[in-house]
Amino acid sequence: MGRLRRMTRRFRRTDPEQDLQHWFEVGDDGRVLRQISFRGGGPAALVAAAPAEREEVRQVGGGLAVQLYEVVYGTAWPGPVVEPADAVPVTELEFTLAWGRARSHRQCDVRHDSGPVPVGARLPGTFAVSPWAPGATGVLVDLGLSVPGFVDALILLRAECPWPPEGTPAVFEVIDIRVGNSACQLRLRPTATPAPGEPWPSPAPR
Repeated sequence: MGRLRRMTRRFRRTDPEQDLQHWFEVGDDGRVLRQISFRGGGPAALVAAAPAEREEVRQVGGGLAVQLYEVVYGTAWPGPVVEPADAVPVTELEFTLAWGRARSHRQCDVRHDSGPVPVGARLPGTFAVSPWAPGATGVLVDLGLSVPGFVDALILLRAECPWPPEGTPAVFEVIDIRVGNSACQLRLRPTATPAPGEPWPSPAPR
């Protein structure tokens, strides 16, 4: 016997009481594969979440990563969704376009200043071993959390400071939360950098 073909349904419905328009992509059992929720049907998305992606993030970064994922993309409906009689079917292309708009809005246009590690928070950490050469891409940061930190190379180059050696301690400000490739990352900037020609504090002893 051939394998049964899974059916994916896509539809949208309006919740006038909450002034929300929900878009659902659901599997055979009605469980949500992807969900988008727009405020008033406009471009402001409150949710752009996929439970499978959330689970992948959890496997890499644990409970903290899940909390950060939900700050960035919101929370999808946890159980099966029944398609109401007034639901409007949407095509795969329509859903894909709406998904792209919603994800872009949640990642780029929303300030993620809530949750366990909000934008603006200051955290102690140490510059860690990075796979890139000094001056390229950036530097990973060990914050003592299940989610890594990252300082973009441009921040250090603009400060005209020396490249920080592995183990150098610093205090970092969270400037963004990134979710991608099944993982979360805290984007950081050092709250202070040495003057041009001056060294960083000595690396912490191992």
